Amino acid sequence: MKSLRDMKKQVSLLSGLIILSYVLHSGQALAQEDVQEKFVNVGLISISNQYTLPSKTNTIVFRIKNNAARTISQIYGWVYMYDKGAGGQGKNFVLLNNPHKGGNIIKGNPHMPGTISEWSFPLVREPFIADQEVAYTLRVHSRSIFFANVEVRNKSDSNP
Repeated sequence: MKSLRDMKKQVSLLSGLIILSYVLHSGQALAQEDVQEKFVNVGLISISNQYTLPSKTNTIVFRIKNNAARTISQIYGWVYMYDKGAGGQGKNFVLLNNPHKGGNIIKGNPHMPGTISEWSFPLVREPFIADQEVAYTLRVHSRSIFFANVEVRNKSDSNP
């Protein structure tokens, strides 16, 4: 009888810890996301459907979520401009950047696991800012994501 009671305590304690860790982990990532912002999962990263075109620079800024277990140090990607078609289908894709020039992290440095950072990608030509029929997308291959050689420790970690 005593072992059954101890087993119930252990199961309830374990389930409580699992629920608590799930709530804390999901709350951290959700706190950074906008309500209308949707992230497309492409494996190691998730790319936001929203982007910004700064007026002073010839760049485009995407919000990227790190799904990997390591800190991202560099991302090389392809920025395309396309015409919005009927039913959400794009047509006439035009490459706007040099894929050999990587993005620059402008907010959220270092890009640690589970966090969202803003990455700026330089464009080869001026984007069409006022045209509502044009949209932009970022394509990133998993081999175009590079990780930090040395991981940054969290501030909350205590010394061993």
